[in-house]
Amino acid sequence: MKTSQILRFAATGLLGAGLWWSARPVRAQEALCARVVIEIQQEMTLERQAFDAHMKINNGAASRLDNVDVEVIFQDAQGEPVLGTSNPQSTNAAFYIRVDSMQNISDVSGNGTVEPATAADIHWLIIPSPGAGGQEPAGQLYYVGATLKYTINGEESVTEVTPDHILVKPMPMLA
Repeated sequence: MKTSQILRFAATGLLGAGLWWSARPVRAQEALCARVVIEIQQEMTLERQAFDAHMKINNGAASRLDNVDVEVIFQDAQGEPVLGTSNPQSTNAAFYIRVDSMQNISDVSGNGTVEPATAADIHWLIIPSPGAGGQEPAGQLYYVGATLKYTINGEESVTEVTPDHILVKPMPMLA
């Protein structure tokens, strides 16, 4: 299993009128306002083996980010939505996801806060369900992205994080 390649979503932007994405840091009056990065440390896994999704929100603004809400989004190879859930009893979800750890933020479901000059660090555990790898040995391609919502100085902003790909291979069937 190849784990050396790091898949990244990188986002940098201005806060206030919204969070804008680019390939390199954007500066507003010589001050970096925010930087958001999502990483998935491996590009492939077998069903029932977990991915670690990591998001870092660097708030370089003079104001805090309030009401932080991060929704991790899954899509199939055609870009169609795929169900991911935190409910372990769900039988129709392709992925089980849960927050594994958080630093400098206490919540990512709408009540989180990132203080000025602080970096929030969030890890999710993503486990493909049985069958998510499909029937072919090559496996199934999926895209993982996120929607980041927050409020700064009373203004609400929503940002779509461009998805990256992961590959889920079927579990071996031993007889």
